[in-house]
Amino acid sequence: MPAGTARPSVTAPVTAPSGGPAPATGPAPDWPEEPPSAVGERVDVAIRSLSGAWEIRGGGSYFEFEVTWSNATDRRFDEIVPVVRVLPFDYPAAVARLGVTAKGTLDRKDIDEWREVKPDQKGVDSGPQLGAFALDPGESRAVRYRLTLGADSMSGRLPIQADAYVGRGAKAVSVGGTQARMNVTTGQPIRFTATKATDMTVGRIPSELRVELANLDATGNHTVSPAVRVTDPLGRNTTHGLVPGDLSAEVLVDGEWRPLSGALDADGQVRLDTAGLTRVLGPGETAVYPFRFNLPKGWSAGSGLEFTVGGTADGGSLPTQKARPRITWMADDTPKATS
Repeated sequence: MPAGTARPSVTAPVTAPSGGPAPATGPAPDWPEEPPSAVGERVDVAIRSLSGAWEIRGGGSYFEFEVTWSNATDRRFDEIVPVVRVLPFDYPAAVARLGVTAKGTLDRKDIDEWREVKPDQKGVDSGPQLGAFALDPGESRAVRYRLTLGADSMSGRLPIQADAYVGRGAKAVSVGGTQARMNVTTGQPIRFTATKATDMTVGRIPSELRVELANLDATGNHTVSPAVRVTDPLGRNTTHGLVPGDLSAEVLVDGEWRPLSGALDADGQVRLDTAGLTRVLGPGETAVYPFRFNLPKGWSAGSGLEFTVGGTADGGSLPTQKARPRITWMADDTPKATS
């Protein structure tokens, strides 16, 4: 018997009169193992925005939409399993080839409660389907969803896929589906990240950290540069016990470690000159800056270092991050106690 054929002896799962589907608690209907071509598309699926234009801002408010499943046949479906998922970006093309998707959460409204669902769900598993519902001939069921994206999501064109499945697990077959697309933008087109600082052996093994600046804008170029300040938080005096001549700072460029100069800023911290590291990033590009730092043998001061790393994007400052390496000395280099 083809999927969707009337089954008078099967009792339909209880569904809510409005506001979304109620959980299907019974065993899975015994759908025959039919290939998709034998089932065909018998459920019409439509997606409608409840938030105006199809646009969403990463790190902003959620985007709400409604999916409607309609049985346009003269047969009853005992269990329709709705699957709504977020597909990888299809624009820009360079990002689409990498299969990058948005970072965030997708919620479905079940009766009067929002329930989180997998945004990358690809089908139906064999367990109970909490969002499943029955569809009589000519009946429709509308369910609300909302998508929230993180501020670290990139910009681009994002597809939303909605499907109707019958069966579970290996027997699950799509009997209808559709797509909608939305424009994703971000408040800050440049994403800054930095690693932790590695341990330092004074005068021998430098401390290393890496700064990355990524262009999340799908269409525009942006000018970026890293920013690094160094201080001795354990030192005495307004200069924090650290002066530019104490610090050895280098950056890896084209496989070569290049020295960086520094100067005391108004706060008494050593600010590195990174103007020569400015880059223009195209859509989807990332600039990686490996740094390493060391101090001369016998250096004591407060016996501590703190790095404040960040960057600039189109002349504006990016968020900063602090890192403190663990500092050790070789036995012969250990600073002598001062009175």
